[in-house]
Amino acid sequence: MDAKLKHEIEDAVSQMMTKFLKEQMGEQAEMVDTHIVGETIIVRFKGVLSPAERHMVNGQEGMKLIKALKERLIERATPLLVAIIKDLTKAEGVDVHSSFDAKIGERMVIFTLDKNLEKSALMYEHAASL
Repeated sequence: MDAKLKHEIEDAVSQMMTKFLKEQMGEQAEMVDTHIVGETIIVRFKGVLSPAERHMVNGQEGMKLIKALKERLIERATPLLVAIIKDLTKAEGVDVHSSFDAKIGERMVIFTLDKNLEKSALMYEHAASL
């Protein structure tokens, strides 16, 4: 990985995940928040339901359908997500977890990597300040 500050990596992941969400999933988030914690990257998307989906989740059956569809779509896109993260961080993806809450229209994607990005980024930040 090129030497980057933690916030630079988080910003790059947020931008690429926003692009992925729009181009691959047909979703647009109101907010994307990314955090690196050790060897984990946590990406939280808020406000990802379309107006039609917001209407459908008012009923129990609609909520189940929307949740199942969104979970299935992200499962199929996992190899692409892993490739995006590897390209940005030069770290191998060990595992990917995702969750979608239809009630509040929020999606979370958690990447577990083979190296501690936070430690690498913080070491670079410390060296740059010397």
